[in-house]
Amino acid sequence: MNRNTRCALSLASIVLSLAAASCGAASGGSSASPAPDFSLPALDGKTVRLSDYAGKSVVLIDFWSTTCDPCLAEMPHLVELYKKHKDKGFVVLAVSLDGPESRAQVSSTVHDREMIFPVLLDEETTVAARYNPKRELPFSVLIGRDGSILHKRGGYQPGDEAALTEQVEKALDQ
Repeated sequence: MNRNTRCALSLASIVLSLAAASCGAASGGSSASPAPDFSLPALDGKTVRLSDYAGKSVVLIDFWSTTCDPCLAEMPHLVELYKKHKDKGFVVLAVSLDGPESRAQVSSTVHDREMIFPVLLDEETTVAARYNPKRELPFSVLIGRDGSILHKRGGYQPGDEAALTEQVEKALDQ
């Protein structure tokens, strides 16, 4: 999928979210379903499993790509949110949907954006297929300490970080 298609999908997601919100539906969506476990290789070579955080951490899975401008615009906010709350048991798992041909771009972007949380490689998009079958970008899933999915959100617009911060802080207080 090229950059224009991804951006168009992100824009469509934003429009649909706004339309749903104006009709009285909850934007972002909440669910009490358990988060499916997965393991993925991290950029540093280690394998990361979601279940490693069960019972002790609030986890934000952020699906992103180096070719997605909204993803890159959102990233500084995720870094700041992580820095602010990591000592309280908050973890960001940044799941890159870039293919093997762009791994060098992932490394460069991670360095340039100072992404100090685990960056996972979903080159075959197997995890994305479970959590984000429409492959919206960016796409975030907030998981409580008990392993349940608290919120899902597709797309990013400046200002969205306030709602995400509120959701993360509420989850950390539970």
